[in-house]
Amino acid sequence: MVKWPAVIKYHSEDELIYVESLTEWKNDPGLCLPHYESEDRLIDASGALFSLPVASSPLNTDMFVSLDCRILVSEFVELIRKHAVIENYCCSAKLNAKTYQQVIAMVKEINSL
Repeated sequence: MVKWPAVIKYHSEDELIYVESLTEWKNDPGLCLPHYESEDRLIDASGALFSLPVASSPLNTDMFVSLDCRILVSEFVELIRKHAVIENYCCSAKLNAKTYQQVIAMVKEINSL
């Protein structure tokens, strides 16, 4: 089960998308419509990795399939640094975090600028 908030990581792209809750997911057609590639991932607040629906109803609560693994915080920080660069966020190399929640909060902050 996904622990919200979460981040979408597109395969072969540095962009990260912050998603506050399942309600936001269901209410945003840009998020819940089945347009994902099989390698795209949802990273939740505990670092757990989930596959995203390639064909699913937005009301299907079992659409996220756990991959039974977690991203390391250090790997997650690297993703946020790359994301910060494409968002023209200054000092991206200095970004650091000790928890998954801190990394997700940084994604939210960068995406709100």
